Amino acid sequence: MRTVCIIPIKENSERVPGKNFKLLCSKKLYEYIIDHAIQAECFDDIYVDTNSNEIKEYVESRGLKTIKRLEALASNSANGNDLLVYHYELYPQYDYYFQLFATAPYLQPSTIKKCVETLLTSEEWDSCFTAVSHNGFFWLNGIPVNYRPEILPRSQDMVPVIEETTGLYGISNQSLKKYRCRIGKRPYIHLVSEFEAVDINTEENLKMAEFVGKVYWGLNG
Repeated sequence: MRTVCIIPIKENSERVPGKNFKLLCSKKLYEYIIDHAIQAECFDDIYVDTNSNEIKEYVESRGLKTIKRLEALASNSANGNDLLVYHYELYPQYDYYFQLFATAPYLQPSTIKKCVETLLTSEEWDSCFTAVSHNGFFWLNGIPVNYRPEILPRSQDMVPVIEETTGLYGISNQSLKKYRCRIGKRPYIHLVSEFEAVDINTEENLKMAEFVGKVYWGLNG
């Protein structure tokens, strides 16, 4: 079974200008996920979809392939589903498609490999994504989601709320073709640590990631 990993990294960012080029613990943000995808050693091919010459040069220096970002898919209205469907139509020959994001710099190669192996070796799942589990008290539009305030449970007894980390998504060729979505009808949810779940979309996220990274490598370096 042939697998492909596609990493979309655009040059522009509305909320944090130049976000993907920011230094995080002395390394540019976009370098992390590219390096981790290579280190996972589980993909037949890795492409980086970008409109940045700098990123293109870095990708090619690592022996990978690039896809020129379509102008229509570089806008803020484009989403991960749009990108993956476009990439599937460009390269329909793979059995499984995986999508990784530069905003998840701490997603580890071992986790990437585990997700790929689980999806490829099980007939139970048609897709997968990384997530975190929360045992908190959650509300949506003024309504409690996972508990009744009049019957206050212990937090450890609550039904957890699962949050996608927007770090990794994977899906079979058949399900992607059928649903045109990066998550199919039978997804495997791979829970990750809060460290791996770091998702950088704001300046505050970047500051927190810098702090977390220094603490983590201080303890594990």
